[in-house]
Amino acid sequence: DGQKGCRNSPTVFNAVFNYTQFWDSRAKDLKAQAAGPIENPVEMGNNFENLIKVLNKSPYKEEFKKIYKKGITKESITDAIAEFEKALITPNCAFDRYLRGKKDAISEKQKEGYELFKSKGCVSCHHGINIGGNLSNRFGIFGDISSNDLGRYDITKKEKDRYFFKVPSLRNIALTSPYFHDGRTESLSVAVDLMAKVQLGKKLKSDEIEKIVSFLESLNGEMPKIMKSSEAGE
Repeated sequence: DGQKGCRNSPTVFNAVFNYTQFWDSRAKDLKAQAAGPIENPVEMGNNFENLIKVLNKSPYKEEFKKIYKKGITKESITDAIAEFEKALITPNCAFDRYLRGKKDAISEKQKEGYELFKSKGCVSCHHGINIGGNLSNRFGIFGDISSNDLGRYDITKKEKDRYFFKVPSLRNIALTSPYFHDGRTESLSVAVDLMAKVQLGKKLKSDEIEKIVSFLESLNGEMPKIMKSSEAGE
């Protein structure tokens, strides 16, 4: 009905590599996450009792029986969704190839951006296989972020969790705007500039921002195989 959620939807690509799911880490894995949107009143606005009845009247009934002994249940629905999402990975980006030894996989400008990414401190939070997604941190360490969203504090009610959010993956970041938990900007340059100010306490020069953005563009990976198969009608 045109309702809007309170947060920017994170990308599902490579979500399997995140240490938890949702911005506030309230779901431990993809299976736990999958149940949320189905019952959320501003997302699907459904419930599992009704959903199971609907699916049992569809061709899915026989498909589920082939895999799950109990057929269509909340458990099997969330498991199936999670298994699909595990296939939504985007490997072999230019930067991956560079790390594997193909030195010309990224441009000189992107290499300079990578060095800045490390020297300025971005890598302290954005690291690992997903270049992020493996820890949570306070948003606004060195500056006011002007946000009514208290992050993980709303889940734990612990003061130490105020404004704590999961650090997002940077894979495909150039393709997945808007940015931040509240989608406050569509511009990757603005996002980089803001992160440097409020997370690192640093003011970047315009050419430094440009080089870091160029590096981030090297993180666009290949489309998941399962999606290519779907497009081909396989």
